[in-house]
Order: sequence, then C-alpha cells, then structure tokens
Amino acid sequence: MRTLSLLLLGCAVTLLAGLPVAQGAASPIQVEDAWARQAPMMPSGGQMGGQMGGHMAGGTGAVYVTLRNAGAAPDALVGASSAAAEHVELHETIQDGQVMRMRPLAKLALPSGGVLAMKPGGYHIMLLHLTHALQAGEKVSVTLTFEHAAPLTLDVPIR
Repeated sequence: MRTLSLLLLGCAVTLLAGLPVAQGAASPIQVEDAWARQAPMMPSGGQMGGQMGGHMAGGTGAVYVTLRNAGAAPDALVGASSAAAEHVELHETIQDGQVMRMRPLAKLALPSGGVLAMKPGGYHIMLLHLTHALQAGEKVSVTLTFEHAAPLTLDVPIR
C-alpha cells in the first residue's frame, strides 16, 4: 500500500513539473479608484444629440482610474474597449488659450514603479457613441490593453 502511495505521489509530482506556469498569474498593473460618468451634453459636428445632460444612447462617457505599475519593466496603456460604446479612446485634457480641449492619445506611459492617475481635467478614457446611457449606481465593463501586460477587464462603478 505504501509503495502504491509513493508511486502515485511520484507520478503526480512528475506530471505537475511538466505543466506550464499559470498564465495571467499576478499582473504587475494594479488598479485603484476606478469610476465612470456620463459626460455632459456637448455639441458634436454642430448638432446636439440625445437629451439635455447627455443621458441618451449616442452620448459620451468618461472612465477615470489610477494604474500602478509594480513590475520591473515600463509599460504603457495602449487602448481600451467597452461594449457600452462604439468607440473608446485614450484622451488628455489640455489648456488651449482660454479653452479646455480634449485630444486623443496613442498611449499613456506607465513607468516601472510609476503611477498613472486618470482624473477629470487630465488623462481619461473616453467612451464615444454610447450604446446605452450610463446610469449612476450601475457598472460599465471596460477592458484595458497594455503594451506588455495582459489585458485587464474592469467593472467600473458609474457615478
């Protein structure tokens, strides 16, 4: 009986030693303070879409989150996606004379040991042409794509 137990244990150890390391183990990217909101009504192409306050589908939303890179190598946020919007872009808000403007960015750097804080008036993720209104108290699913780290899918509370 003891010989059989040792034989089975030896087989199990041999089998486990040949397995690949689990993928997606611990991501070096840590997520903090994620939240989203429906953006106020803004003119688009000279027309006002939706209802006042931008609470109809077709409007825009914004996602804010703090990302920490606990990894040894630099990385970058290179994109995002969400079923809640037809298009998702990385944006920054800039001062252009007396006017605040938003512009899309190809990526947002995330240095090793660094922090990327997305907040109103700064970097953020724009949800363009929403497929449904973002209602406070609900959540929106957003997937973040990085240059090196595995994608992260977040269920972001809407405020």
